[in-house]
Amino acid sequence: MPYTVHLSKALRKAGWKVRVFDSEVGPEEPHFTILHKMVMWRVSLRTGDFLAPEGGRWKDIPNEVIDAINDETNQTQMKAYWDKGNPHNRVKSEGNEQNG
Repeated sequence: MPYTVHLSKALRKAGWKVRVFDSEVGPEEPHFTILHKMVMWRVSLRTGDFLAPEGGRWKDIPNEVIDAINDETNQTQMKAYWDKGNPHNRVKSEGNEQNG
């Protein structure tokens, strides 16, 4: 079951979701996924940079979704969830002192 960031009912009804999935395989960059209907963005938990799609932009995401992502509690919980499911590839790993 993925970790889901709480969004307002209006955003959820409009098709917005933010999740950290627990079924990732391989040595992937720690990330969370923003979903809007059939569109998906993957964002690094370490840097906040878009991993996919190439050319992803924050201005395509509603401010309320960005605020929920940037909330300190949500950031902590997303990173902890990733780390728990990926102890071999933690958000703040050896040699990586960015975020986390």
